[in-house]
Amino acid sequence: MKKFLIDLTTPKMPADIGDIHISWDFPEFVQQKRSRIWYIVFSVILALLLFYAVWTSNFLFALILLLGGFIVIFQYFQTARKIPVVVGEDGLIVDTQFFSYKVLKSFSIVYEPPTIKYLYLDFRKAVRKSLPIPLEDVNPLKVREALLNYIDEDLEREEEDFDETFERILRLR
Repeated sequence: MKKFLIDLTTPKMPADIGDIHISWDFPEFVQQKRSRIWYIVFSVILALLLFYAVWTSNFLFALILLLGGFIVIFQYFQTARKIPVVVGEDGLIVDTQFFSYKVLKSFSIVYEPPTIKYLYLDFRKAVRKSLPIPLEDVNPLKVREALLNYIDEDLEREEEDFDETFERILRLR
């Protein structure tokens, strides 16, 4: 039973993805330099929302707020691990997840250095949101050249997604 569960939850990686065109690493999250004022404002807003949640007997909302606060505090003490990205002949590997070119519809690169450097992978199935991958210091033209051999480029996307912008402005990620 244990082997079955391990096989079920372990991502299936192919033995060989062909020639590797390009690879790079990016941090799991950006270690934000938040000031004392940011933490004070965050704590005050969290306390007000917690008070509102308890006052309206919305304990699920209070629990979600506490979990969110715990995540922000936990992330402060945690160091970001490096996530590898490999662009190969048969697909892409991001961390331990393999994405065959068959499941990818298109890609787009949003590059406005020094803050915005993303590769977006769009999936054929509409239920799956696009996957943003930070480009870090890799040359976006080399990534584009490698991917154009296998999937189409979405030239209409010219800016990062709203949630990426929101997280960057509020220093949540």
